[in-house]
Amino acid sequence: MGDNIYILIFYSVIAIFIMVTFFLVLYIRNQNMLWQQRRLFQETEILQQKQLLSAVIESQEIERKRIGEDLHDEIGGTLSAIKLMLGALKQQDGVNQDSVLPAKQLIDKMIVDVRNIAHDLSPPGLTMFGLYTTIEGFVSLINNTGEIEVVITHDPQIEERLLSDKAELALFRIITQLIANTLKHANATRIEICFKPTDQKMEINYSDNGKGFDPVVLNAKQGIGMQNIKSRLQMIDANYTLTTSLNNGFKMDIICPIDRVN
Repeated sequence: MGDNIYILIFYSVIAIFIMVTFFLVLYIRNQNMLWQQRRLFQETEILQQKQLLSAVIESQEIERKRIGEDLHDEIGGTLSAIKLMLGALKQQDGVNQDSVLPAKQLIDKMIVDVRNIAHDLSPPGLTMFGLYTTIEGFVSLINNTGEIEVVITHDPQIEERLLSDKAELALFRIITQLIANTLKHANATRIEICFKPTDQKMEINYSDNGKGFDPVVLNAKQGIGMQNIKSRLQMIDANYTLTTSLNNGFKMDIICPIDRVN
């Protein structure tokens, strides 16, 4: 009788152990399913956000291009016509030449300003010549001011277009925004931009020798410019690291996957 009780207890313990194990496995399985569903939902949400962001930025670029073309063709054409009229007026007898010349100089400046704004809104050389040539042209305008030195290097020398039009446009906007931030906030005398292409990725190193930022303050108070930079990086699946501190300049390293030209 005693042996039967021990056997009964033994099998009861085994049965309870099997039941606990079964429910534990079932619980773990359900948790894994919930985790996979949550991860899938997050991935879907991130993809939708990226698609929405891409659509918003693309619509902005379309509008930029339209406004740039209107500025260049209509406003630029009108200013050129006014310049010709002033030139013709200058040839007439009895006209005060000293009063015409300042107006003509002002028109010349307005034509240059409108052309620069139009090119910034819709860089005409980007599609034809690519990112590097367009950036070099943009940088040459800044170097001509004599206020700051911008140096571009290639390691190795870039001889072909490696990125899609979408990636090149995004990186052009990012680099020009970084330059604008340096000019506005850094009190720097030198900017260095280095392109380092490989078979799989394009690395871009941007740095200035300005006053830098407190990283805590920079993360807490990001301006629209920096937010736009991060949005464009996200849109093209690019990663970045940002290094800065007070009185030690600013540096951003960007790694963009190579997706080749469209």
